Amino acid sequence: MGANIPPVGAAEPERKRDPGLAGRLASPKVFIGGLVTIAAVWFIIANNAQVRIHLWVTWVSAPLWLVLLLVFLAGGLVGFLAGRRKRNRKPKRD
Repeated sequence: MGANIPPVGAAEPERKRDPGLAGRLASPKVFIGGLVTIAAVWFIIANNAQVRIHLWVTWVSAPLWLVLLLVFLAGGLVGFLAGRRKRNRKPKRD
């Protein structure tokens, strides 16, 4: 009957604690990412001239802030996908 009850005085196995939202937001990675995002948004707002961009075959005219925003979002997407791929890998066993 008492097969699942640990003996008296037995130590409980340590459980991995979830740091919660506050713990995750306080990490250096999130802090630096926030600073980079703030700097990028400021840079995008400050540059509002009209520019011509050569896209291999054709030329496109667009506001510089839009071009910078698209490049920033594309870089964020690439970083997200690269980090996601690395996180999903299983460790090798010898």
